[in-house]
Amino acid sequence: MSDALHCRPVRPADAERVRAVYERAMRNADALLPGADHSDLDAPTEAYADGAFLVGEVGTGAGTEVVAVGGVRPVEDGDDAAAFELKRVAVLPAHQGQGYGRAMVRALEAAARDRGAERFVLETGEDQRAAQGLYESLGYECVERVSYAGGEVVGLGYAREP
Repeated sequence: MSDALHCRPVRPADAERVRAVYERAMRNADALLPGADHSDLDAPTEAYADGAFLVGEVGTGAGTEVVAVGGVRPVEDGDDAAAFELKRVAVLPAHQGQGYGRAMVRALEAAARDRGAERFVLETGEDQRAAQGLYESLGYECVERVSYAGGEVVGLGYAREP
């Protein structure tokens, strides 16, 4: 049985670890896009000041390890509802399949609801089947297909009402 995930707000000292978790998870999923802008991970406390960025830890004391990360912030999505976008949700490969992604998404949704969210949106890669399954199991519906870099990078947009 795995340890419970403890989600807490990111601290400035976490930035290097946040980037490492995100990049390792995306590399493992073959979803790390070269040249993509990940500058929000350099200073997540500032980049998500109008929302929340969380780290998920397991273990206790000196054995505490950051194994999951994710952020949420307000976004205009063309709907009248106050929309918050989930971003950078990632779990270290060695800790996937233990419910940590689900726990992180739920913690992010709670943080967004505390800030007035009336709608959640997110994007994930077209080939990221595990992520799609997670989001769909949590009630998210695929609402659009998006493309970048002249159609070379394809993603799926999801949405859910709280």
